[in-house]
Amino acid sequence: MKYAFKKFAYRISVPIFDVFGSIVSYPFKFFNQPMPPNPENILVIRLDHIGDFVCTTPIFKDLKKRYPGAQITVLVNSISKELADRDPNIDKVISFSPFWLARDKKSDHFKELMRIMKDIKNVGFDLGIDPRGDALSILIMWLGGVKHRVGYGITGGGFLLNKEVRYDRKIHVVDRNLALLRELDVPVEDKSPQVYFNEKDEDEVERLLRTFGARNDNFVVLHPFAGAASRGWAKNNFQNLIDKLKERGTTVFVIGTKNDDCSYSNIVDMRGKFSLPQLAYFIKRIGHFIGLNSGPANIAAALGVPSIIISSGTNIVEDWIPPSVNTRFVYKDIACRPCERKTCPKGSYECMDGITVEEVLEKLKEI
Repeated sequence: MKYAFKKFAYRISVPIFDVFGSIVSYPFKFFNQPMPPNPENILVIRLDHIGDFVCTTPIFKDLKKRYPGAQITVLVNSISKELADRDPNIDKVISFSPFWLARDKKSDHFKELMRIMKDIKNVGFDLGIDPRGDALSILIMWLGGVKHRVGYGITGGGFLLNKEVRYDRKIHVVDRNLALLRELDVPVEDKSPQVYFNEKDEDEVERLLRTFGARNDNFVVLHPFAGAASRGWAKNNFQNLIDKLKERGTTVFVIGTKNDDCSYSNIVDMRGKFSLPQLAYFIKRIGHFIGLNSGPANIAAALGVPSIIISSGTNIVEDWIPPSVNTRFVYKDIACRPCERKTCPKGSYECMDGITVEEVLEKLKEI
């Protein structure tokens, strides 16, 4: 087993914990529940971020097709709840903001986690799936009494799984998610991530758009905000890009949360005006997207919207964004890519500082 840790302390302590746990739990392996032939209640846990949820959506569709009579429950991060609510292949949504994955101060506490585990235990799930490979998600399934647990043990806790699947870092995240279904002999018929919105979402977006009266081909949606410093692009670069688009007669809509710092000129500020499903329709309606590697970029790619994604060296971005022929990536293929870090140990972000506005505009011509 290869663990997904950069910190030396975790690389030492977690394998020791797993060895100890494996020894203690070995006698109980004989009482493990086999995979039920027709599970009635299925739990999928996806507690990380918006893009990760989007790339997990093919699982729900394939599970529902294989087990049409089963109730599929998804435990998701609260930021993804509205997207999960719109998915017709999900029967029930439980939302939780995990304190161990929080990017800001907005997270639920241990007491809320205990309540959720109690609810999970009361349902009596036949099958639980954790596509992330998160030790605490595995622990939630185990403490919640999920009978048959499937996932990756890359952060520890693999001994608590009934089926620990080999984690392949070299394949696309969508394929890695679906590999869990293949291990369960669930046919994978549709690998395309899906984002859903309803008629009310469309009506609200159209109501806002009527105030502008411009043609679709004169619009661009821009998302200049990142979840980590290592994924950011300089503000002056974004302003230069906005100014050049303005010179071409293009209206630039900036999206994000109302708390995102937005001091750009020559834009239409749409921060905080949409729910996530409304934002998805807005991006599709406008028809062009430019942004950093983030949740909105994943939504745009999943919808097949012509997109330019400005990408840092933190990961191989092509393996983490929903595959689409309409997506173009702008990045620097430097020696330290992928570093998988939130901040650059060099003190300078060479991978992002090297990207020019002209390169982004050149990609814009392709879409």
